[in-house]
Amino acid sequence: MNLSLNSPDVLLMLMVATLGILSWRYLGVVLYKKIEPDSNIAKFVNAIAYGMTTAIVFKMIFFPSSAIKLIPFFERAIPFFLGIIVFLIFPKKPNLALIAGIGSFALTIIYRNYL
Repeated sequence: MNLSLNSPDVLLMLMVATLGILSWRYLGVVLYKKIEPDSNIAKFVNAIAYGMTTAIVFKMIFFPSSAIKLIPFFERAIPFFLGIIVFLIFPKKPNLALIAGIGSFALTIIYRNYL
């Protein structure tokens, strides 16, 4: 199957994905004042968002399909798990886990290529 941006299938997929994303964003804008941050629905949406993000990153680490395939497995997996460990230690500071994961990934690339 050869897909290009001129293909009607690709354009349909892009339109459906865009409508899905924009509809959730629109609902978020409309309903944000009506949802309490500590309510079950807010916790549910937060859990789904974290789960989807983790699943996407997990797929990129363990089943890469692009240029990331060229990076050795352990140089992808160690920063991933380091980010998860930092998140579990500091659950109220997700940005710290993000910085730890991205920073350690950058350091492994720098170490492999320049040191």
